[in-house]
Amino acid sequence: MTLLMNPPVTSRLNLLVTAAALCLCSGLTFAEPTDELDVVYGSRIGTTLDAPNPPDATLDSARPNIVFILADDLGFSDLASYGSEIKTPVLDQLAASGVRFSNFHTAANCAPSRAMMLTGVSNHLAGVPTIPEMVPAAHRSTNEHLGTLSERVVTIASLLEASGYHTYLSGKWHLGSDPHQRPYSRGFEQTHALMESGADNWEHKTYIPIYEDATWTENGEPIRRPSGVYSSSYLVDRMISFIDSELGDGAPFFAYLPFQAVHIPVQAPEEYTAPYEETYLAGWHEIRAARHESAMDLGIVPQDASRREMNSTDDWDALSPAEQQYEAKRMAVYAGMVSAMDAEIGRLQNFLAERGKLANTLFIFTSDNGAEASGAPKQDTAGNRWSLSRQG
Repeated sequence: MTLLMNPPVTSRLNLLVTAAALCLCSGLTFAEPTDELDVVYGSRIGTTLDAPNPPDATLDSARPNIVFILADDLGFSDLASYGSEIKTPVLDQLAASGVRFSNFHTAANCAPSRAMMLTGVSNHLAGVPTIPEMVPAAHRSTNEHLGTLSERVVTIASLLEASGYHTYLSGKWHLGSDPHQRPYSRGFEQTHALMESGADNWEHKTYIPIYEDATWTENGEPIRRPSGVYSSSYLVDRMISFIDSELGDGAPFFAYLPFQAVHIPVQAPEEYTAPYEETYLAGWHEIRAARHESAMDLGIVPQDASRREMNSTDDWDALSPAEQQYEAKRMAVYAGMVSAMDAEIGRLQNFLAERGKLANTLFIFTSDNGAEASGAPKQDTAGNRWSLSRQG
């Protein structure tokens, strides 16, 4: 897990933010910051990135704006500042000028982590033992373990709204889709939210057959997502619109931006995928070894930390050239999805800079859980064709 934070602030409200939304949200342990942040971020594979310059201004004495960015199913070492070969210059700048954490814990899947992050209490107390699609029938009778956010807990958005903050959400919710469970009813003043675990990144359609449709809502009301705009761009567009609509009244804002990236379906614009077309032909063994060494160099993992080969990992050299090409392409698209998200975070920062709000904005970045092992190892299979056909 990664948590990148700009210089800390000390008011009681901000202590609430950092405690409830950063540490207690883990439900397990407090995070441990790493040292030696002023380093060159990069990898032993591909081009090394220069460490960006720190910002000229720190948070001023006014209550800061808060941008809480949540990636979906992002791996621990998927950012360049954590040892990756994936280009993430915007998030690397946050790492260089803020705080990185290397022992930040989450739940094993998304909805429980989201419940803890938004409430500061155990996911079980919040009514979300697992994602709602996986709650056993025997547990549903208790009315307390439905996988939807309990009405007995308070969200950080509700607390901040009561303290004079504007509160916005643009992205995946996945904590209940009934009208009273939607984020517009849980403390968020303006919302553009996806109710399910995921959806197509380009169009208004679902991605797996357990859902009849993709449910998007704006301020609690169902809408249809426009086609032709990529998810990361679309979500940042809506967030910029929300922030800009009330920027002139002087109130601070809390912007919760839970991306679809890099949840399945893994999709990315060609311009972000193309730079990685050759990168992953080296094979997963070499990539893992390079990331491990880079993470040790960066102080993310201990110098004596060893790697373990998993029984589930196939021998790269045993694959045919066509199979290697297929696997390398899959990972190139994944890397492109991460880079596209990074670029859109940069666009949000540029907007805030143009409005004179960047210097007094606290950025927090993490992921709801680690990388997901999904996708068929063979491309042209009956299962793949059936699944794709169900997507519309």
